Amino acid sequence: MKLVKCDICGKKEYLPFVCKYCGGTFCSEHRLPEKHNCIGFKKDEYWNVPVKVKKEDRKKVKVTLPDIAFPQPKRGLAGYGYNNLILALCTILFFASIVVGRGLVAKYLAFDPVNFVVRPWQIFTSMFLHVDFDHYLINMIVLLFFGTELERRVGSNRYLKIFVISGLAGNLAYLAYAYATYSLYPALGASAAIFGVMGTLAIIAPEIRVLLFFFIPLRIRDAIILFALIDIVGAILRTDNIAHIAHLAGLFVGLYYGKKLKILRRIY
Repeated sequence: MKLVKCDICGKKEYLPFVCKYCGGTFCSEHRLPEKHNCIGFKKDEYWNVPVKVKKEDRKKVKVTLPDIAFPQPKRGLAGYGYNNLILALCTILFFASIVVGRGLVAKYLAFDPVNFVVRPWQIFTSMFLHVDFDHYLINMIVLLFFGTELERRVGSNRYLKIFVISGLAGNLAYLAYAYATYSLYPALGASAAIFGVMGTLAIIAPEIRVLLFFFIPLRIRDAIILFALIDIVGAILRTDNIAHIAHLAGLFVGLYYGKKLKILRRIY
């Protein structure tokens, strides 16, 4: 374990404090927002703040304009948390497919490149379906932890936007890939949307740790790089039935939104 410098005084500590408002690293003396003139500390509002700030200039930075397009109160369905609703929808559709038959559900709700024009809704509905219990369980566990965390940090409306656009981008990328490689097989799953969620978190909260295969600790950025490399190789080799290109497209969308949201500070 290496020593880490405090952004204010330069004191080195093995276990520094990371401010949840500005993202700075501080010693025990400067860990509180009021002790390091925190640039992101403002109650009950969202603020645009400079991202690239030199450590020596941190105390000189002032917050700027509030983001009024990002409201705090949760009303309607958002009051339950969109991630919870997505988890519930995936669960309902998974068990419904067992009851009525997976083939029937897949025919009308899975994304079929051949029938995309005839059944355009499939590009949306397919992101809530899963092939089998293992596929469903792994995706739901990942979404439960990372989806909840992202929604807490960026708000319900922005979270839903990231999830849906990442999923749609994944399906569109798979559509192009399927016709380019003549692999016109139906696709389904929330993986592209989940990659978007994780990509966003990797940018706005790089300090998050993940357990690869549930026991190998990694920084979320390192995990994302590893997953991306696996998907790139998988998309090139085409030796399995996984839509790797969809994962990569969802990840790209998540990274893009992460870059946009990095200048916003969610206040808890």
